[in-house]
Amino acid sequence: MSLQTRIALSLAAAALWQAPAVAADYEPPIIVDNAPEYVPVEVGSGWYLRGDIGYNLNKSVYDIDFLDTDSTRFNGGIGVGYHLNDYLRTELNLGFVSQDKYQTDLGPFTVSAKNSVWSGMVNGYYDLATISGFTPYIGGGLGLLHSRSEVTVDDVSVLTDRQYELAYSLAAGVNYQVSKNVSMDLGYQYLSSPDTKYFNIDTGLVEDGIDYHQIKVGLRYDLW
Repeated sequence: MSLQTRIALSLAAAALWQAPAVAADYEPPIIVDNAPEYVPVEVGSGWYLRGDIGYNLNKSVYDIDFLDTDSTRFNGGIGVGYHLNDYLRTELNLGFVSQDKYQTDLGPFTVSAKNSVWSGMVNGYYDLATISGFTPYIGGGLGLLHSRSEVTVDDVSVLTDRQYELAYSLAAGVNYQVSKNVSMDLGYQYLSSPDTKYFNIDTGLVEDGIDYHQIKVGLRYDLW
């Protein structure tokens, strides 16, 4: 065997001997996929609280002229709402609508009466374009009107009447953004319950339907 052949075989053997060692030392690169960005969950996002006070422009059907009537035309309410998107929102509202008290003397007896009206409504609103912080809106709602009447003679209750009837509302107004989470509201609302019954003292008949024209000032706090 020639010298050149021996050298070639020696080099080949050395190469084969080192190959397993090189393969054992090889570590493939670790590929890590980009993890998604962490986004914290906003508790209460889209929800808001509201409260309002108002005034009934029209006189209540229970406000009787010739009796000593103490009528409350101021109204108020509280509610919780949710922004469905940038334009639509919905609310659940509970409100005090009106109260009338009156009394008269019938011979030796003093007859007194009291009526209170409350409402529970689910309302929807459409917010129009915002200009310089002012956002006009329109809306409407459905719910229940609760009317409670009580008549007493010499402070003894002789009649109590409770009614729960369907009601609807139509509204329009403007909202002003005071800060990131707080806004003020000025609006008009028409509230009607066509099937609520009342005694018309002028005609002596029981009639259907009461309604209110209301001006309201409210405050809204967004929970996000």
